[in-house]
Amino acid sequence: MDCSNSSSCNIAPRPSTPVQSSSDTPSGTIMGKNVIERDKNEFSLLLDLPEDIQSKIFTYLRARDIVHLTRVNSCINNRLKNDDAMARAWYRRFASSHQTRLKTIVTTKDKDELQKWLKRFTNDEALIKSIMDRQASIHFPALFFSTLTKLMCQCKAFKLETKASIPCITREHLAAFSADGRHLVIECDYEACKIYGQESDGTWQAKGTISHNRIVRSVTFSANSCYVVTTSMDGKAKVYGKKDQRSWEEKATISHDHDQWVKSATFSPDSSHVLTYSDDGKAKIYGKKDEQSWEEKATISHDSRVSFATFSKDGRYAVTTSWDQMAKIYGQSDDGSWTEKAIIPHDDNVYTATFSPDSRYVVTASLDRKAKIYGQIDDGSWLEKAIVSHFVSVTFSSDSRHVAITRDNGSAQIYRLDADGSWEEEAIISHNGKVKSVKFSPDSRCLMTSGDDDKAIISGQDKNGSWQEKAIISDYLSNCSAGTTAWKFLESISGYLRKCSAKFSADSRHVVTATLDDKAKIYGKKDDGSWEEKAIIPHNKNVYFAKFSPDSRHVITCSNDLTMKIYGLKIDGSWREKAIISHDSFITLATFSVDSRHLITTSFTGTVKIVGQNSDGLWEEKASISHPDIIRSATLSADDHLLTIHGTNTASITELSMNDCCY
Repeated sequence: MDCSNSSSCNIAPRPSTPVQSSSDTPSGTIMGKNVIERDKNEFSLLLDLPEDIQSKIFTYLRARDIVHLTRVNSCINNRLKNDDAMARAWYRRFASSHQTRLKTIVTTKDKDELQKWLKRFTNDEALIKSIMDRQASIHFPALFFSTLTKLMCQCKAFKLETKASIPCITREHLAAFSADGRHLVIECDYEACKIYGQESDGTWQAKGTISHNRIVRSVTFSANSCYVVTTSMDGKAKVYGKKDQRSWEEKATISHDHDQWVKSATFSPDSSHVLTYSDDGKAKIYGKKDEQSWEEKATISHDSRVSFATFSKDGRYAVTTSWDQMAKIYGQSDDGSWTEKAIIPHDDNVYTATFSPDSRYVVTASLDRKAKIYGQIDDGSWLEKAIVSHFVSVTFSSDSRHVAITRDNGSAQIYRLDADGSWEEEAIISHNGKVKSVKFSPDSRCLMTSGDDDKAIISGQDKNGSWQEKAIISDYLSNCSAGTTAWKFLESISGYLRKCSAKFSADSRHVVTATLDDKAKIYGKKDDGSWEEKAIIPHNKNVYFAKFSPDSRHVITCSNDLTMKIYGLKIDGSWREKAIISHDSFITLATFSVDSRHLITTSFTGTVKIVGQNSDGLWEEKASISHPDIIRSATLSADDHLLTIHGTNTASITELSMNDCCY
């Protein structure tokens, strides 16, 4: 959905289909656009089809095509609104993983919570009722968020109301909202964290305290927002879960050697297991015993410190790596038990491992400069499929059919999965120097590499499956830093990413890069598979950050000239400047909201700006918060609550709502 076109944001109560006149062709106006009420016979091939067939056809149309249809015939306009076609087209712009996130946000809130959320941005009770009456629809997440986005676009400014002020001693990575935005966990002192929850009146209250005997190292919510796990230097990880709506309780304490702090704790994708590892040479898997407690499911032992551990995407497997020169794969049986499936030997320390997205392959990386690919066969066992020497890094494509392996000779090799399960070299991409970054496009059809030669190379698959060079982006800036004392201090307190690696858009149609000459460039994919320059985003100083919005329709860039620029994609495929946002010091954070239509920025001197898109498509500052001390981090929750952590050891939760100037 592009709010530069008001009809594309149109979500309204379901109207009845008007009776068409066969004798005249009057014209009218719908949402400010001309709509011609032509004779139905002119559209009989479409309008005479059954409604379910029409609905199916609409799913193949992009938002801009639906906008055009709404303007040519009033009956089609009403059919499209009845079908929620515009909301669904907007929803399809997001990657499937992001759609899942939006769905989770909506489905974990009850009707009352969703109504209150909408009421923060509209007084139209009829509109709210028309939306909530369709909560049972499978298209409700699309309908709800597209409506909310339109309402927020109509707000010229946001009202900010502080809902909580929380004392804390924390770093950025020790404060997090749950995925549904209803809870917050934050470090209240160095050895404890508190869980806060939102009350029905909008205030936030403490729900539980997680205490350790030494410094807390990490806090992580489960994907379903029902559990949180902490790790500490006291050798323990603790799992807490909801006891009831008003409190949280301990579900399990996972103990490692008390002299070796727990390095990581990770939930499985389905939130039913936790995987921890430590320098004590062990990784542990805990799982739900019942709704009240968790129990140990497996202990994976190594003869030296564990360097890495992770679950597969389907949650059925776990892999660990160790300084004992081995990696181990464990799998879950149908009875819920976990057993060893494979040991992968190396000749030196193994420091990481990666599962393929389909969970059927794993690649290990070792200081022996070898990468090994193991694959699962029909009987459930895992066998070696390939060994690659002199490697630097390994990256799977999202369809699990290709692997890109960088070598220490300045090349990247693409390997293809054959029908027999083996991996064969398919292409070599060469740089004059070290390969710094390798990324597959989300659709797996393209690969982008960048190197010390200040070039980014885009390679793509032809129709016959072979890989060919499609574009070379010169003067590419692979790494950048402000190079100032102030910036170095920022790096010490912030986890903000300042590597200017090139990025694909979520729809795989565009690439954004930063260049050596104080510019960012947007490249687009043509119908024949080649790539061309679409836009140059100029700044007066070094560009150190560039990123696409989740829906691929906007790009933000940040520069040492203290400005952030927002560019938007037009219907004709070109990009144009939508806004320039200035700060009085370095911009330390710039991130989009889940709906892609507003973002937050923070500066070194303690200013937070909330920037949003208007109904005309342009962006402007809609609210700001200034603090006399450094703002260590700022996070926008899924339901539009802003968490700011200040250098004065306080955290504030601020609620966004419409201001009086909203219309």
